[in-house]
Amino acid sequence: MAFIKIENLKIRSEAMDAYTALREIGKLLVDAQSVKSQYIENMISSYQEFGPYFVIAPGVAIAHAKPDESVLRDDIALMICHSPVIFNSHNDPVTLLFGLCATGSHQHMEVLMKVANLLSDTDAQKQIMAVNNVSQLYELLNDLSEETQKG
Repeated sequence: MAFIKIENLKIRSEAMDAYTALREIGKLLVDAQSVKSQYIENMISSYQEFGPYFVIAPGVAIAHAKPDESVLRDDIALMICHSPVIFNSHNDPVTLLFGLCATGSHQHMEVLMKVANLLSDTDAQKQIMAVNNVSQLYELLNDLSEETQKG
């Protein structure tokens, strides 16, 4: 089973600022009924207060906010940004923007480990960036996820 559902995937070519990107990734989680719309505002507030702490590696961000009543269930989304986003981080520009929500502080660790394993492979990152449609992306993520579990 995929760790990211196909409806939680998006490819965006248009340029976005940091706030638009956070709203877009948050909307995927809202549309999946994993969070209430307040969660998007919580992610933006965290970014304003703490800066781009969620830009974890060159080109990769995992946007999230603290677990609270706006989180309905644990989930993850991914948006590929063909026009990279600037968050004012030393790891800018961001091309892979994940959105993460968790009902508790430990629930998201398994998903984060899968993401970390996936992204530790630079070839995998290049393959993900080369995808042009969501169906291809979903299949690729499934294949890569299975490979990292075996290896």
